[in-house]
Amino acid sequence: MYEDIWPTIFEAIADGASLKSALRHLNPSPSYAWAKKTLRNDPELHAQYREAQQDRADRLAEQIIELADTPMPKGLEGKERSSWVQHLRVQIDARKWTAAKLYPRIYGERLDVSMTEARISITAALAEAERRIIDGQLLDQSVGLVEGSPTDKSLN
Repeated sequence: MYEDIWPTIFEAIADGASLKSALRHLNPSPSYAWAKKTLRNDPELHAQYREAQQDRADRLAEQIIELADTPMPKGLEGKERSSWVQHLRVQIDARKWTAAKLYPRIYGERLDVSMTEARISITAALAEAERRIIDGQLLDQSVGLVEGSPTDKSLN
């Protein structure tokens, strides 16, 4: 029934529209529930939808730059100026959040969770400990201990 409308829907999404908004501009307008069910049941269509969402994230990132570069309207003072800046900030934050959710690999927060492999050999650790004990005993014999020092084994 609506199969031929998907390219139009994907184009609207890639240009920054939500799925609901893209559907609303069609005549007749299919329901959101129908669209989601169709996407769920058609893997190829769902893959195209994901690509359109990634394109939407790219468009939102471009809009962030456009909004940030928007010059302040002349004549704004005090509360009006503050209100305009706050409105712009909300628009930018909404686009940042949405872009990060739509395309997290590119626009999401990056956390470094890499680990380095550290293997411990128990036998090597024991051999090293034994070597230090022997080296310490040789050192004690060559230096000569002062009676009553903490390393004087005769007091123990």
